[in-house]
Amino acid sequence: MSILQDLKPLRKSKIMDLLSETGCDVSAWGDYDGPPAANPKYCYNWSFEQPGEFVVLCMWHKSFKVRGGKVIHESWQPRVGRAGRAAVVNSRAIAFDAAMETAFRQRLPVRVIVVDEPRQTGRPRSGRASSVGARTLDPAPWAVADYDYQTGRRLLVRGLKPRKTPLEVADLELVGFEGKTRQKFIAHRQREGWIRRAKIRAAMQKSNGRLVCEVRKCGFDFKKRYGPLGEGYAQVHHLVPLSRAPLQGHEVRLSDLAIVCANCHAMIHRDGESRRLGTLIP
Repeated sequence: MSILQDLKPLRKSKIMDLLSETGCDVSAWGDYDGPPAANPKYCYNWSFEQPGEFVVLCMWHKSFKVRGGKVIHESWQPRVGRAGRAAVVNSRAIAFDAAMETAFRQRLPVRVIVVDEPRQTGRPRSGRASSVGARTLDPAPWAVADYDYQTGRRLLVRGLKPRKTPLEVADLELVGFEGKTRQKFIAHRQREGWIRRAKIRAAMQKSNGRLVCEVRKCGFDFKKRYGPLGEGYAQVHHLVPLSRAPLQGHEVRLSDLAIVCANCHAMIHRDGESRRLGTLIP
């Protein structure tokens, strides 16, 4: 049996279950009157992100090719849709492209949900969306090997590892750490990812679904400024500097963390400092 045949899904698993298998946080799916797995806000998406950790992409089995003994997926950036269903499809395609670009820029691993069409039992209907016959999670990691900003070409390779350890965007709290000390703190930050996500969820519940910078006199509102794009995103700051933490790590509580915007986070840690939120802005 060929490698492509091995990757062909045989059963139709739920997207939510496959995301849970990757370790992706799916708690937000439960905010729905019906079964969480059927939440239309998420279940039709083609891409998902665990910020700073990994990206999950849904890809058609028929799009895979074998080149140089490796399974690859090659595609190009989508064109912007106009209206109606085309706009909905293109919004998902644009989000898919953004997730791929994020994985490339931040050197994040990619998990792939392999999707296959059902067998055609009759004449195919033109103008209809492709239905899913089966889907499964590929156990092997992928990586974005190339993202050409000029041509729009995107290349994913199965079994490829990102070239460096992924960190959060603008992870300024690690500035000043070097060598083994830096690597230990990187490992500590990755282990505590769950509580950083819990901090974001708690802040959204407290502020009716919004994330607002906690620096006094700032109050930047991600959702208000960016709309749906800013929903669920924020940077999380350690109120107790990492430099004071033991190398083996320590227990972090929600009260030890704060929601901040990128500008304030940069100013808090400029020149390797860790300034207080209450006095940052004069």
